[in-house]
Amino acid sequence: MQILDKYGYLESALDYIEKQIISGKGLQKIAKKTGVSEDLLKNLSLALKGFSQKQFFAALQEEIESRHSSVSGADVEIVTADISIETPKKSVFILLDLIFHIVIDGEKEDKIEMEIKIFSKNNIQII
Repeated sequence: MQILDKYGYLESALDYIEKQIISGKGLQKIAKKTGVSEDLLKNLSLALKGFSQKQFFAALQEEIESRHSSVSGADVEIVTADISIETPKKSVFILLDLIFHIVIDGEKEDKIEMEIKIFSKNNIQII
């Protein structure tokens, strides 16, 4: 199985996380835009230090393979990747909503929707 991001949707979302949140450069702007406390965003930024896209893709691929037996020998194409900042109670996390198509021999066979909650570099929940 191979995850294909032909249009760069997931790559753009992960770049946003790295350049705006992890680096801390965009926290004030994000706080203003989302209404999330800048202190909560700083805590999220610190928790994400050392975040690895490579590990993220490996975990994502493993989860897709475990949930969908039809993906062996198939390609998984990313159709959409939406990112948001969520603040349940007094915590904060990044929510990635992903939609994939499973493609076998050039034909779309199935659609997969996943929510990924990123609390820290070591706490990523794929739902």
